[in-house]
Amino acid sequence: MNRLLTVLLLMISLFGSAADLLNINCTTYPVWLLTREITNGVKNIRTELMIPAGTGCPHEYVLTPADMRRLGRKNLIVVRNGLGLDDFVLRPLQKMNPKAPVIDACAGLDFLESECSCGHEHGKHSHGHEHGKHSHGHEHGKHAHGHAEEGHHHHHQVNPHLFASPDTASGMVGNIVNGLCKADPEHAAEYRKNAAAFDAKLRELVIETAKLKQLVGGKTVVVQHGIFDYLARLLDLKIVAEIQGEGIAPSASEMRKLVETIRQKKVAVIFTEPQYSAQTAKTLAKECGIGICQLDPLAGGPDDPPEDHYLATMKENLNKIRGALTK
Repeated sequence: MNRLLTVLLLMISLFGSAADLLNINCTTYPVWLLTREITNGVKNIRTELMIPAGTGCPHEYVLTPADMRRLGRKNLIVVRNGLGLDDFVLRPLQKMNPKAPVIDACAGLDFLESECSCGHEHGKHSHGHEHGKHSHGHEHGKHAHGHAEEGHHHHHQVNPHLFASPDTASGMVGNIVNGLCKADPEHAAEYRKNAAAFDAKLRELVIETAKLKQLVGGKTVVVQHGIFDYLARLLDLKIVAEIQGEGIAPSASEMRKLVETIRQKKVAVIFTEPQYSAQTAKTLAKECGIGICQLDPLAGGPDDPPEDHYLATMKENLNKIRGALTK
């Protein structure tokens, strides 16, 4: 009898803890990396990534039935990147769990805008757009991939990749911890302690980046797409061309323009990233006699990365940039 009672009590305890569990769902891989640093070690918290870890930038991600069920959980908090990167979650969340708190990790932060024309053509990226209290007067210059032709309609597009630079990632951490403390005040002290420790390490990376800027600032580079714009701003690197757009390889005429731009602007290196093929970059590098350097913007990654994965990867990126640009 005592044994049966013990089993029943254990089952009640387990079911009770599951019901009391706070579910923190993160819409993107980098937001998940930052959030789990803040929730690390906090009891009765489940911090999960909503999409497969290798998805990359999920602009067009479609939620699966399993994703929808997770959105319907009780005690749900959603942490999203915002700025158009993960709008796929908004309508389903409104349907499944309209009262769930949503934390926008990029709210109020200084962002970059790109002037794009329809048809995947790229104009210039400007750092002079003001958002909140900050404004930067530095420009990338014009992108060589598909220079805008007369008659094309242009629109401004916000660059949502703030996670790919330690300074803007620090701002995201501030937004996430403030949102979590508001939605779950019971654990606020633990969230703030974790966030402060993590942010201190991000600030060390910013200082390290400032030292590297003294060596590489002003140099010209080419990228696959605009995911490194914030890191380039921090390092004062001039991105003069994108070669991939949103995954679309350049045409023969665009390749000729790229070669011309690389030679005219004296480009030092082409930065590639894991989510795109490096074939176009290899062709351009061979034609122009310059190097290639693969950086990881942390748009995606392993399913179960170590706790310091964000910091370690960013440090490795800085080491690779130093090696590529200070030879």
